[in-house]
Amino acid sequence: MQNHPYFQSGKVSVLAHRGFTPPAENTIEAFQRALDSGADYLETDVRVTLDGHAVLCHDETFQRIAGIDRNVSEMSLEEIKQIRPFETGTIISLAEALQLLPKARFNIDIKDSLAIVPTVSAIEANNAHDRVLVSSFSNSRRRQALKLLSREVATSASGSIIISLWIRNLFGLNFSKALSSIGAIQIPIKIYGMRLDKPSFIKKVIETGTQVHFWTINDLDEVSRLVGLGATGIVTDETELVVNFLKK
Repeated sequence: MQNHPYFQSGKVSVLAHRGFTPPAENTIEAFQRALDSGADYLETDVRVTLDGHAVLCHDETFQRIAGIDRNVSEMSLEEIKQIRPFETGTIISLAEALQLLPKARFNIDIKDSLAIVPTVSAIEANNAHDRVLVSSFSNSRRRQALKLLSREVATSASGSIIISLWIRNLFGLNFSKALSSIGAIQIPIKIYGMRLDKPSFIKKVIETGTQVHFWTINDLDEVSRLVGLGATGIVTDETELVVNFLKK
């Protein structure tokens, strides 16, 4: 459990997966459209540029979104900002996103170790501690980032913690200690053959005060089922559809 102003309670949260497509994922236009559609949070990814900026990008290269087979780490921020994605939109840095969307809450996945310091710097420069969640599939990256920040930020469980929870549930063990500093677990329905949508698993997480967010859910029947099981957040590409469904 982690008490932090980032988290909201009393409703199921909608997390816009990399913004809203189209425009292209992880662009300022995609984020603005997601917010306009009612998203509670903007889920995004950070990598580091050649000149040391945290830029919002999921893949190692821009091949998939713009047909440019160059690593993010081999390009300057200025070069990257000249890229025109297939689905249109403007790629921006984390610092710019925090500045341009001053009320938005971001769910940030740090994709590589070199992006840790630039991510921390962007958060610090914008005094954004209350409106970011910082995490990574790597628990080491996650913990390094949290240690460098001057104030506590929200965080979610890394991959190794999720696996340990699944094992603890298998043996009927308590989750409290494992989730003592974790505000949310953000999980797929299944991974590596492990089902994470079991009622007993979700119930044990919720009992600790930690939220349960499932990704990436675009089917409304699945949204309904997971919310019925106790999910407190849905990460989706279909922001407007899910927001309107949950209002009913």
